[in-house]
Amino acid sequence: MDIHSKKKNIIIALSFVILFSGFFYLFVSKNLFDSDFWWHIATGRYIVETGTIPDRDPFSYTSSLEENRNLLPVREKFILQQYWLCQVVFYLIYEYSGPKGIIILRAFLLTGVLLVVFWRLKRWNVSFYISFLSVFLLFFNVLQYLGERPVLFTILFTALTFFIVEDFRLKRDKRIFLLMPLMVLWANLHGGFIIGILIIMVFMFGEGLKMLLKKAPYTRREITLFYCASILAVGLSYLNPTGWDAFSIALSSKYKFLEEGIQEYYSPFFSYIKKLSPINYGYVTLAFLFPLIVLLRNKKMDLGHVILLAGFFVMAAKTGRYTVYYSILASMVLGKECDALLQNLFKNRISDNMYKKMITAFSIVVLLSSMLFFFGYVKFKALKFDIARGSYVPERAVNFIEEHKISGNIFNADPYGGYLIWSLYPWKKNFVDTRWLNNQVRTEYNLVMSAAESIFHEKLPEGKTPLWKRLLNHYNINFILFDTLDPFGHVPRLLLTVNEDEDWIPVYSDFISIVFIRDIPENQDIITEFRQTKENIYSIIIGIGSQMAILDRRNPEYLRTLGKTFQEMGRLEDALTAYRYAAKRRPGDAVIIKSISDIESELRGESSDERP
Repeated sequence: MDIHSKKKNIIIALSFVILFSGFFYLFVSKNLFDSDFWWHIATGRYIVETGTIPDRDPFSYTSSLEENRNLLPVREKFILQQYWLCQVVFYLIYEYSGPKGIIILRAFLLTGVLLVVFWRLKRWNVSFYISFLSVFLLFFNVLQYLGERPVLFTILFTALTFFIVEDFRLKRDKRIFLLMPLMVLWANLHGGFIIGILIIMVFMFGEGLKMLLKKAPYTRREITLFYCASILAVGLSYLNPTGWDAFSIALSSKYKFLEEGIQEYYSPFFSYIKKLSPINYGYVTLAFLFPLIVLLRNKKMDLGHVILLAGFFVMAAKTGRYTVYYSILASMVLGKECDALLQNLFKNRISDNMYKKMITAFSIVVLLSSMLFFFGYVKFKALKFDIARGSYVPERAVNFIEEHKISGNIFNADPYGGYLIWSLYPWKKNFVDTRWLNNQVRTEYNLVMSAAESIFHEKLPEGKTPLWKRLLNHYNINFILFDTLDPFGHVPRLLLTVNEDEDWIPVYSDFISIVFIRDIPENQDIITEFRQTKENIYSIIIGIGSQMAILDRRNPEYLRTLGKTFQEMGRLEDALTAYRYAAKRRPGDAVIIKSISDIESELRGESSDERP
């Protein structure tokens, strides 16, 4: 190796050390925030303390009622039992080291994904600058998946499964048998192990077809190794508490209605067009590259790669939760194909001397880019390694409930259900959480949160009690824990309604959570000491809505929330202003246009009433 090559390799190595250090820092810099995390570690605690995996929901009082007998028992069992090993791991780490241990684990798992992709590209001898860009594009996608959930293992294991199978095609040795322990482990950590099965089966089909066409020069021993390891890996994945129920749940149409209203099940392009989420440029770039590369490379691409990418391309375009899996596979396969295209374009058409100069220039650009990225994002201050109590986790509100021993049943916002059972179980059980185990309870929850007055009548008949009140009375709800805004930026309709209702009194509020208690004699001590005004509750909603509208200048939903809140307060001019700003962010939206029209009509009516 000449001096020129040594210098180039040193620059490349330094670039990637800086780059991956920056990745790791960003992965550990975000505090623990995911609402699902809490019911996962609560389940892990339950398993450790009882020595059993739950077969019925121990955490929600609504689940124990005979009237709410679950009509989808297969799915309930799947949610209760599929993640057991990850839940135990999460619980033990959290119990031993608190948020710090979980945050560091998250960083190692996500950085591991990027390292596996980088190593796969290196094994293919892909040019360093293509590897750099591929890893960077994947990083932008992975950055959207910082939630502390079992899915972190699926993200890593997707890359590992592809790596192992692809490595066999090059090395053709016994390391293919690593698939067996990997799949058994994966199947007990997260239901996403079916992605590993799909990858293995696509390779089995693709390689088998090439063998039939005499395009894959495998020996008999290599064929035996590949198919034995693959079939055993798939078969061993059945060794988990729910077998292969993940397939029936993922593929059956009878469960599709459960995806309604959940952000990660929306098409990413729908979310981008509606401005409900920021554009994921890493995913979008890889999505547009795929058809272009297929067109340019045509029959030169591997059949298995095309089938895999095409399948995940469609899945990701339809459902946002699959974008990360598409991006993992695409960053490797498209990186390899782009490198082949550029090799043909440059190396074979220019002199060796010129090519070396270009590579040196690319090396310097990569190093500078890595340094800019590192120093642009890495803040040289102590990391907190804490929970996101001021923005996601209702720690202070739950402490208030526990400190004052508020009695009776709770009706809670679903994102806060997990933290409730982690902090208050077994003293207090929740109404619902993000597991959504019972569809009957989910339906009633939505009716209450939307402050539905009636199912059968457009307008509630005179003298009738609104449906939302009847449901709260039916479940003997004594207090309500709200989140101020939902993930889409909407204020719960119930919050605005309860704030004007004389039967409910606000007794606690902070930036992310509000507690109302029923105005009955048993609660008078708490009401007397902590009663808040309804104006204060409106101010909190307006405050967070305004702040989020400024931070996210694309999403119109925060401005719609301001409009609804001002409208409820009778501040019609302010409501009209908020809706008009929302209309600028999403021109032509029928709901926003109608809100503007209704308020303008109401203002004209008020003006005419005031004229003599």
